[in-house]
Amino acid sequence: MHSISDLTTFCRKTTGDVPPKLVGASTTVVGSKMYLFGGRLVTERRMVSDLYVFDLETFVWERITPSPEDDIPDARYFHSTETWNNQLIVFGGMGSTPNSSNPEDLCVLNDVRFFDLSVMHWLPATATNSASAESGAETLVPKPRYAHLSSVSSDRLFIIGGQDLSNVWLDDIYVYDLLGRAWVQRRNFPHHCGTYRSVAVSANQRVRIPQEEVHSTETTTMLGPPGARFRPEKSPPSAQAFTSSDSLVHMPYSAPPTDNFPNDIYLYSNYNFTDVKREFEVFSPMPDTDFTITDRSTDMTGTSFPPGLRFPSGAILGTNFIIAGTYLAHTYQSYSIWALDMLTMTWSRIDSGSAMATGSWFRACLWAEANKFMIFGNRNGNLIEDYNRRLLSWDHVAVIDLESFGIYQPPPLQIDIPMQEFGLSALEEGILSDFEIICDDGRKVKCSRKTLEDRWPWFKDQRNKFLVRARQAMEILPSSSMDVGLPDLPGAPGSSEARPDPRLTPRAFNLSEPYPITLALLQYFYSLALITPLQHAPAVLSQLLILSSTYQIHHLESLVKHAMHRALSNSTSVGVYEVATLCSCRSLQIRALKTVMSYSQKRTGRSRADSKNGGGGRNPDPSDSDNPGRSSDTVPTPSRSRGGGVSDANLSSSLDQQSSTGSTTRGFTANSSK
Repeated sequence: MHSISDLTTFCRKTTGDVPPKLVGASTTVVGSKMYLFGGRLVTERRMVSDLYVFDLETFVWERITPSPEDDIPDARYFHSTETWNNQLIVFGGMGSTPNSSNPEDLCVLNDVRFFDLSVMHWLPATATNSASAESGAETLVPKPRYAHLSSVSSDRLFIIGGQDLSNVWLDDIYVYDLLGRAWVQRRNFPHHCGTYRSVAVSANQRVRIPQEEVHSTETTTMLGPPGARFRPEKSPPSAQAFTSSDSLVHMPYSAPPTDNFPNDIYLYSNYNFTDVKREFEVFSPMPDTDFTITDRSTDMTGTSFPPGLRFPSGAILGTNFIIAGTYLAHTYQSYSIWALDMLTMTWSRIDSGSAMATGSWFRACLWAEANKFMIFGNRNGNLIEDYNRRLLSWDHVAVIDLESFGIYQPPPLQIDIPMQEFGLSALEEGILSDFEIICDDGRKVKCSRKTLEDRWPWFKDQRNKFLVRARQAMEILPSSSMDVGLPDLPGAPGSSEARPDPRLTPRAFNLSEPYPITLALLQYFYSLALITPLQHAPAVLSQLLILSSTYQIHHLESLVKHAMHRALSNSTSVGVYEVATLCSCRSLQIRALKTVMSYSQKRTGRSRADSKNGGGGRNPDPSDSDNPGRSSDTVPTPSRSRGGGVSDANLSSSLDQQSSTGSTTRGFTANSSK
């Protein structure tokens, strides 16, 4: 019998120029490609400076042949490779001693080398390893090292720890200015950090929490009170006429780092594997060359913690820190994957199912754009034997869907938060309203046709078809009222022309959806966000997901899935599962199914306990009901045949109940009429 975890992971054989088995090679993801550099050949015990690229979508390897005039870096292993400005940055590692005939005669390196991905050439090695001219201190150039950690943030390369040729720990941090191409800072760091036990990671995007940054009073001061933002000369509206800033919902979003909100570097170490010790520290770059270090080791909680993981791989996705590595015990060995929610600092295990139950797996990387975690190895290999040889295989790749565990990158903003509220006010105040959306009960919502055309590609396409047909009709008008021929019907047999949607007229569009759904959709088009309490009602979210799928509004779909992930609970899981299945949102579907099954198992366990105790004496759980997962807040089952999916009566009563808490659709009747 298959576990539900088997739905989250699959394994594929890689093809193309598959690299040989290596020790100490580096892997770096840029977009949908992963670049592999260096390493030591297992068969020949010889180090290489080969560069490969792996397509994360097609699972095909390609060896990059260097240009004859390229200044290729020395062969090395246990080095580091980062990415910055579409370049690969290679630092340090262990290589063979130059001009030595003995391959066992080794040396350690401290050079910085760049590979330009836009032209696929190695840049010359001139003047890339000097100290800052302002400091003039040779001590800023790091000692040669290998098995160190590295990460990039704020246009700076951080080199952390590692070991020298004598395997002595180097307890320090060096900072390299990538813009000035010079070392600018050194700091002591009394921790033994290296690739065997530690990992340092950062992300290209930072998750911003609006509640920590935005204050409704500031927005009101800047934009004016709701209802009088476009017509300030009018008297202030009543409290119930328009949506107040206090009631708006702003979800976390992704944004590029800034000086005020840089991307932190997260350093995780585990050691003493028989009695595991864990350290978690956050490096926060400051606007100058300095940085702060915050120790959050004691903040980590959870019902279980990661075991000792050897040669760990790490990544940041959304607000989660992901760690993966080899777990070795006397009776059990596996490749173990864990996630730390950095908002609650709670650990949870990522179960990869049977796809990785056998074989040897040692190197993982994150494909952030697709919310996928990729683990390389050989599903026919032996984990113990390959670990003892430090061997990396590239024959197979296991792909874990992190979104099905609720781990994903939140969608970015299309417009900033004050402009979202400004757009909502434009809808509520009826600014430039020259068009109407007609609901299924005949009610009309006034809006701007230009806004719909700019932000709804399907609507713009249908309007263009409508205008073409209108022009054609004008051109064939008869010169005499007595000469009226049969019109050519668009879409008729033999006609290559598509027929415009019959619901569209010059001044209106019959959406055939209930009024709350129609209003929530228009609120999205005006704000390019889900910010009103109406939009976050479970029934409304379900129908918005169907509309986004039907009309291919991809940004709306990403926002709705984001909202559904955040609101997923025992009471909403069944409805979320149904609508996610209907709209082919596989990751959301799997996570909702796991929630349903977990809740059902808990209820079954409680029922058995009640039976053993005689069936009485237990206070009823307000979250329980006769149908597991179906409480009054459950998302209704959508129906494509109706188009609306929920009735006006049911939704109106639900929204009326919300009015006592401030979550209503009041204030919009000024823009609607019978």
